[in-house]
Amino acid sequence: MRLSAPSLLPLISCLFICISFAIYVDEAYQVDYQHALLGVPQAHNTFFHRPSTNSKASLLYTLSDSGLIGAINPRDGVPLWRQRLGEGVQNCTGKGFLKAADGSNLVFSAFCGTLKAWDATDGRLAWIRQVTGKMKALETLEGEIGVNEVFVLSQEGGAKGVARCFSAETGTVKWAYVDPSGDVPHSLIFLEGKLFYVSLHTAILKGSKIKTTELDPTTGKQVGQPDTLNSESEVLEDLILYAGRIGDVPAIIWSDKSFNMVRVASLLKKHTVTIDVPSNNGSPIDKIIVHAPRNTAAQPHFLLHFQGLDSHWAQIYHLDPATGAAKKACELPSQAGTGAFSTSNQGSDVYFVRHTASEVSLVSSTSAHSLSVWKVPTKSQAETTERRDISHAVTEVVRKVGPKFSIRSALALRSGDWELIRNGESLWVRPESLTGVVAAAFTEIPQGEDLAQELAVEGQYNFILAYAHRLRRHIRDIQYLPGWIEEYYNSLLAIVSGNEASGSRRSLRRDKFGFNKIVVFATGRGRLAALDTGNHGRVIWNNQAVTLRLDAKWDVIGMNAEDDSLLIRAAGGEFLRVESSTGKIIEYQRGVPITGVNTLAAVIDVRGQQALIPINTDGSLGRIPQADFGEGTIVVTRSDGNRLKGWSLSKPAKAVLVWQFVPFAGEIREVLHRPAHDPVASMGKALGDRNVLFKYLNPNVILITAVDTQASTVTFYLLDSISGALLYSVSHSDVDINQSISSTISENFFAYSLFSKTVSQDPLQVDQQNLKGYQLVISELYESPYPNDRGPLGSSSNFSSTQPMQAGEDETRNSPHVISQSFFIPGPISHLSMTSTLQGITPRSLLCVVPHLNALIAIPRHIINPRRPVGRDPTTAEIEEGLFRYNAMLEFEPKWSLNHKREYMGLSNVLTNPSLLESTSLIFAYGDADIFGTRLSPIGGFDILGKGFSKLQLVVTVTALAVGTSVLAPLVRLLLP
Repeated sequence: MRLSAPSLLPLISCLFICISFAIYVDEAYQVDYQHALLGVPQAHNTFFHRPSTNSKASLLYTLSDSGLIGAINPRDGVPLWRQRLGEGVQNCTGKGFLKAADGSNLVFSAFCGTLKAWDATDGRLAWIRQVTGKMKALETLEGEIGVNEVFVLSQEGGAKGVARCFSAETGTVKWAYVDPSGDVPHSLIFLEGKLFYVSLHTAILKGSKIKTTELDPTTGKQVGQPDTLNSESEVLEDLILYAGRIGDVPAIIWSDKSFNMVRVASLLKKHTVTIDVPSNNGSPIDKIIVHAPRNTAAQPHFLLHFQGLDSHWAQIYHLDPATGAAKKACELPSQAGTGAFSTSNQGSDVYFVRHTASEVSLVSSTSAHSLSVWKVPTKSQAETTERRDISHAVTEVVRKVGPKFSIRSALALRSGDWELIRNGESLWVRPESLTGVVAAAFTEIPQGEDLAQELAVEGQYNFILAYAHRLRRHIRDIQYLPGWIEEYYNSLLAIVSGNEASGSRRSLRRDKFGFNKIVVFATGRGRLAALDTGNHGRVIWNNQAVTLRLDAKWDVIGMNAEDDSLLIRAAGGEFLRVESSTGKIIEYQRGVPITGVNTLAAVIDVRGQQALIPINTDGSLGRIPQADFGEGTIVVTRSDGNRLKGWSLSKPAKAVLVWQFVPFAGEIREVLHRPAHDPVASMGKALGDRNVLFKYLNPNVILITAVDTQASTVTFYLLDSISGALLYSVSHSDVDINQSISSTISENFFAYSLFSKTVSQDPLQVDQQNLKGYQLVISELYESPYPNDRGPLGSSSNFSSTQPMQAGEDETRNSPHVISQSFFIPGPISHLSMTSTLQGITPRSLLCVVPHLNALIAIPRHIINPRRPVGRDPTTAEIEEGLFRYNAMLEFEPKWSLNHKREYMGLSNVLTNPSLLESTSLIFAYGDADIFGTRLSPIGGFDILGKGFSKLQLVVTVTALAVGTSVLAPLVRLLLP
């Protein structure tokens, strides 16, 4: 038998295919996921706009409640660019403004005392100007080509109104008008070469009235005398429903406190019209919203939207530019529930769109007859059980040939999500309700217990009944066969292609590596949501957990995983228990304000169950439940008087105060303890000369950060939480306390970052002088400075955590030996964390949130080892240990970045969780905007096959060897004697 060359061609071609699949592929965008969010869009700052005169399509622009602006592609909902406003501004209050004009390639934002111009296409900053005071209004002057000038109104020095004019191209200030009357500024209205300054004038007997002052747009000088609008009752700022252009008519619309009447004033004719608000079968009116086109080419038509408690209706009015009179044109009938209206125009034609949970209808401003009606599903595409309850909307209307219309509307839902509907079809939903995360926790995917129960039942029968029961069970399992075949097919494709299985699955299932887990998190709006870490961060469920006031924020103080459920604790004694896989609330206790009670602490008893103990405002413990907490259980509390207290729990449900701690100077800002999962693989550090430095491993150590504002100092304390003994402290002077101060602690290691003055320890690289900058300080704790020495505990037969230091002895005798080193870094670090693995064998990496880079980086531990030699080259033993020469400057290398080409907004916290592989740690980062997750192997995936390994090539190689062996074996027998 002989193998010919043609017969080997198919085998050779298969091998070359396998080799092509064996090329290493970067795991970026495969093992990680990101929800690039903006926040809940604001009604007055959301619009469609063409980014340039050459653009045929519009983009969707918004300024969210999180202070982020961005441009969204209406086709797929993907953000084209995002920018954060007010970053680094302390105590930023007040609403912001976002404006654009037809034919302009710039969009303008006014937020927190800063006016910025952005390129509408790519979001690049064109110019920036600082404006003191609180922003009140933003207006643009449109010329023949784009925008010529930008007007900004601010409230400075209490109630003083200041209007400024800026050049739209360069941002230079052309003029400033200061209101000498001291009235409260409200808005600016520009039309036809006239600029109206609107303020609230306080009369002695009649309360506040609306006053308008005409300004010259070119010089900013006052034209004529101010005019006070006629109003029978006092006008509050919240009662002004609309102030701006209605087509080519500048107008102001306001109502009385009881919503019985609405007044419309035309500023050109100085004419005020009173409209009686209609009643809907006696239903009280909750609010009135005005919708009007701001394009000067549109007709001066506007719509009054009346929202009741259980219904809504609307009226359309026409303004007469010649007289300023408002005439009712038509009325839209009442419909049950809540609804939203939006407006759009094509030339002079004005259209209004009505949005409800079940349909979208288009009407003209001249008739109540519906031009088009589209049915929509009552539930959005978001992973929530809530109905489509619409808060507000913006719409683009395009009239086609004949009576046909095409519309697309961006709906802001009351849940916080953002949905775009085109001609009744939902194109995408952005989960903006996930912004503002305040707490999160990892939990395992629940395992099905049905099989175990079925096997237990079969064990109680004889073999005949057990066989019949098993046969019926197998017949029932046939319904799952199609799903199993699909998953098996996807697995085969993954083996052939070398990529992971498709992430389009909807079911939750564990994997053999421990990558698939659930992350449950809470938002400040009172929502709970869950993500599937093994399916590119797919939202599993998203529900409203608690109902809050409009200005309230959900203060979640802890989330603890318990088997298949999660316990969420909030301030004021409120707690929930939810199923991690479905979001179903199992148990709920409303927070009842109790005098003196601040929060609840979850303490684990000897049975492994959590008991909730109330913490009073003075740091004492409330009523302790009847539970056995075991000997040596200490609860550390923080009182209002800048004091930490340690309470020992005894069996008869009694708490005993065992220690107190007050910082030497400053106020306690943060208290950290070692993570709950913080395994230690080795109790010593092996040196290059085979000696050992024994680590100081104290599971009860806590890290305290105290800030002295007046002296500009920051002090870090290491405290034993059992005895209250001070183990170590370090202080930094001349610290910029307005910058980020972050810290973390793990194993025998702690780190912190700040902006302060220091003295360089490397005389050969940096002069011995006081330097100021961002620093990262690393400290390691050892039992003794000498190798192979256990310190004072080496000869001790036992050790007591409650009495670590004997009376009369030097208190520093049993303190750890601390080795510290500082590094200058290129920017601030807003949060520090450590990776976590199953056994703690893999060297940890330091996770840093770098806000000025919008990045999350992972610094290897050997890079920031405090034992790196200073001012000299390492010895042979130090090189063998992995140490290299110390450099005071630590640059953030691009390969440390976990976000690759992505940009993160608003990350403030990072959680880590071990997988079943010792090499890999799961990471989840969150904040007031973005959500990000990935998995990290600090020293590589040494216990898992990488992307470069081709399973198909292995199978083909083994098969080829088997075939070759079977073919050559007879030849060998014939040739051998």
